[in-house]
Amino acid sequence: MIEALFGAKYFGFIAGAYGVVILALVLLTMSIWLTSRRRRAQLAKLEEAGLRRASKAA
Repeated sequence: MIEALFGAKYFGFIAGAYGVVILALVLLTMSIWLTSRRRRAQLAKLEEAGLRRASKAA
């Protein structure tokens, strides 16, 4: 099966498509992770200033 894939006429297109999808997933994951870190830092800064979250039990 691998030999058939490497010899395929459209191997470059298929490999490129998989590459684009993998890159998009990595970028999306990084974006979510970085946004989460920023939000946690902002919440910590607000809590340090004396503000508390309404959802947090007193």
